[in-house]
Amino acid sequence: MSEKFKGEVPPQEHKEGYSADFVAKVKEAFPDWTDLHKHLDSGSEWVGRYLDDSRGFSMKPDDIVKALEGGDQEKVLEAAKRAKKIDELYGEWLESRRK
Repeated sequence: MSEKFKGEVPPQEHKEGYSADFVAKVKEAFPDWTDLHKHLDSGSEWVGRYLDDSRGFSMKPDDIVKALEGGDQEKVLEAAKRAKKIDELYGEWLESRRK
């Protein structure tokens, strides 16, 4: 290891871990994503990458049209709420890194 990097936190790790509240919210949003849980528990910066990659609306335009035409507005609403929740978690992650 180079003398320059001794004692420094690797780029994928943050000096401080995540708050228990943040960890609980992310784990609730992604209950089966064990790799994400591992990174949350270690304070890894990869959490931000995973959240960023997960942002966005999860329904394809064709599926939205079919759901709305078929009277299944609830399906579209639930997908939109999930996308909003993930976007909020990513925003919270960004804010925590600015501290």
